[in-house]
Amino acid sequence: MKQLLVAALLLAGLHSARAQTPQDFRRDSLRRAYDRETIFVFANGTRFAKGGKAYLSGLGQRNLQKEFEFSPYGMAEYRGYRKLKNISSILTVASLGTTIVGLTQVGNRGRSYWAWWGAGIAIGLGNGVVSGMANNRLQQAIWLRNRDALTTPAP
Repeated sequence: MKQLLVAALLLAGLHSARAQTPQDFRRDSLRRAYDRETIFVFANGTRFAKGGKAYLSGLGQRNLQKEFEFSPYGMAEYRGYRKLKNISSILTVASLGTTIVGLTQVGNRGRSYWAWWGAGIAIGLGNGVVSGMANNRLQQAIWLRNRDALTTPAP
């Protein structure tokens, strides 16, 4: 009985102790490339991480934009994101402005008071839609950039 138990343990140990195959090596090398080359954005787009290090996106997100230089489709999506982000910033200021004007009309509850408040709310809701579209474009740009980073051969 002891011999059967020893033989079973020996076979189980030999089965799990195998050499690394070329497929395992490719999978491991892809994992290293993924860790080293891909990026992700956090902190509302103000920071990004690459290779285990966090970087500031920079003034006007210039540092982040440099990460898209080798990916033409990623760069096109990133430019679309920047346009929508600029529109969103303008709508934020416009919404704030109309709300402030509405607050100055508090003593006068006439039509202009409600018009300013209504405009501020409408612009704010529109800003939410545009901001959501911008974030979707950024996520698509990052996905395309990361795909190109893993499939484009190194120079």
